[in-house]
Order: sequence, then C-alpha cells, then structure tokens
Amino acid sequence: MNETLRKYIKGDRIIWFVIIALAVFSSLVVYSATGNLAYKHHDGNAIYYLFRHAKFLMVGIGIIIAVHHLHYKWFARFATVFLYFSEALLLITLLTGVSLNQASRWLTLPVVGISFQPSELAKLALMMFIAKVLAQHQRDDSNANDAFKPIMIHVGIVCGLIFKEDFSTAGLIGATALIVMFIGRVSLKYILGTVAAVLIFVTVIIFSSEYVPFLHRASTWKARIMRHMEDDDSNTADYQSERSKMAIATGGVFGKGPGNSHQRYFLPHPYSDFVFAIITEEFGLVGALLVMLAYLILLFRSGVIVRASTRTFPAFLVIGLATLLSVQAFINMGVAVGVFPVTGQPLPLVSMGGTSTLFTCLALGAILSVSRNNMKERSALEVEENIEEQ
Repeated sequence: MNETLRKYIKGDRIIWFVIIALAVFSSLVVYSATGNLAYKHHDGNAIYYLFRHAKFLMVGIGIIIAVHHLHYKWFARFATVFLYFSEALLLITLLTGVSLNQASRWLTLPVVGISFQPSELAKLALMMFIAKVLAQHQRDDSNANDAFKPIMIHVGIVCGLIFKEDFSTAGLIGATALIVMFIGRVSLKYILGTVAAVLIFVTVIIFSSEYVPFLHRASTWKARIMRHMEDDDSNTADYQSERSKMAIATGGVFGKGPGNSHQRYFLPHPYSDFVFAIITEEFGLVGALLVMLAYLILLFRSGVIVRASTRTFPAFLVIGLATLLSVQAFINMGVAVGVFPVTGQPLPLVSMGGTSTLFTCLALGAILSVSRNNMKERSALEVEENIEEQ
C-alpha cells in the first residue's frame, strides 16, 4: 500500500494531507447542509447530494493525481492557447449562456448536456499566462514593467467578459492578477493606478445602474453593498448576512454537533455560499479555526514550493494559483462573518459544486506538479553531487 502511494502520490505531503482533510470534512458538512434541499427535490434523501458531492471529489482527486504527474513546462507551452480558448468560451457564455440565479454564467456542452462555468477555466488559464509573461520579463536585460501591458490586456478581456454577470469573480481575478504582478516586480505605481481607475469605474457603474440598461445586475450589486453598510438593527439589513451571523453566534466554542444546524433551514445556499456559517454553527470556533488553518497551511506550503523552485515560471504559477484559492477562501469566510457583502464565491474544496470542485483540483494538481518536479530536480542534483564526491 505504501509503495503504491509513493508511486502515484508525489509532491508536498502536507498539501496532500490538507486536500484529503478538506475533502473528507466537506462531505460531512455538505451532507448536513443539504437536508432542506433534499426535502424540496428528493423527498428528504440527503444521501443523493452526499453521493453527488463525493463523486465530484473523487473525480477531482483523480484530476490532481493525473495533473501533478505532468511536467509544469506543458502549462507554459499551452498557456496562451488555453487563455484564448477560455476567452472564446466566455464570449459564447455571455451571448448564449444558461441562466442561473439571474446570471448567465453557465455553458451547456452540446450532445452530452453537461453544464459548466467557463469563468473557472478562465481563472486558471489567466494565471498560467500571467506566470509565463512575468517569467519572460525577469531576466537582467528585461524590464518587469514591460509585462504590465500584455497582462492587463487579457485581464481586462477576461474580467470584462465576466463582469456583466459575475462581479465578484471578476474582482477576484483582477485582484489576484495585481498581487502576482506586484510580486513579479511590476512597478507599484502601475498597480495603484489600475486599482484607482477600476474603483472609480465600478463606483460610477454601480451607482448609475439605472442609466446602464445592459448591466441588469448592477442594481443587485448596489443593493448588496447598501445593505452591507446598514446597521445590524436596520430593517433593511441583509437577510442572508443576518442568518449567517446567527449561525456563527450560536455555534459557541465547540458547536452544536454535526447535523444539528438550525440556520441551514433558513440560509440560502448553506451548502455553498454560506457553508462556513454552517461549519461554525455545527463545529464551533474550533472547527472554524481549523478550516482557516487549512488554507493558511496551503498558502504557506505553496510559499515553500516557490522558494524551492529554480525557475521563474513554476514559481509564479504556484504564487498565482495559491493566491487565487486562498483569497477566494477568505472572501467566502469573510462574507459569512459579515466582513464583506454577499458575493456568491464558494469555499474551495468544501462547498458543494461540480465545476468549482473540479477546477480547484486542477489548480491543486498544477501546484503539486511544481512540487513534484522540484523534488525530482533536487534528487537528481544530490545524485550528481554524490558522484562528484566519489
């Protein structure tokens, strides 16, 4: 058994432990949080959603195993192709996408009838492209600021195509891209200038929503922001946030126990958008801190992988993907505790969802690919040093 694991499971062992721990924990939480949904659609059979979620997790772990055996050079070679392909899918989705929660974010594949979110593919493709461009501008004879224009062109395209229907995802992608560019030595004045320009643009768009008919969700964004700014005792306070806070407040230190959540019957999407509130209610402060710790460990171990990298592309790839997953996780948790307005971002590897789970696993597979190859290169170097010593 151990030999089989060593053969097929390589890379950072601690990240593997975090992945398995989150996957097992998410199955327990999703089973509890989908009770109300099961009564509405499957005669109370919550096992249906547990098996569905477990199926995606198993496929996702299979993706991690397959991808982490690839050499990271393939991500660099096909980064531009993946990006153009994902941008084309985003355009098609914008024009003909399937409506879900008043937003056209889903694309249905013909013949097979499977629906997925092209924005998830675009996030990964863009991070690969950013890593490739930044790596090309890290040489002594190159200026890192020259990477700003080609990167921002595609960041603008991807975020622009997503922005109309999914403001939070567009913001997540844009913020992550700026963080990675800052780490890649792009001038701070370029980044701050971009942030200022985007904030002005978004503010004007959101608070002038009645004059922008093609942005039908702008009024929803404005309402969420205004409700978030209201006092907790206000009659206009956000219902979702209030229920989430009630779940967290009643969880205590050790929680009510698995399956004993009360707010799961009132919270919209307790198995995805507000899964962290259910975790805190059922497992208390201890459970919430352990989940937070898992993502911090993932981010820390990704930093260890970056330090061990001898080339710039894999280092930037890990930075981009780890930052993307970590920021998304803390946005989800921040929404649950009332720090951010409601966004609809899932908790990576924990929230129930097909597309988000599979593409999260694809990102984790890429991170572990870099880790595996770093270990392989280090082992080869040690062998050469031993030969030279002899």
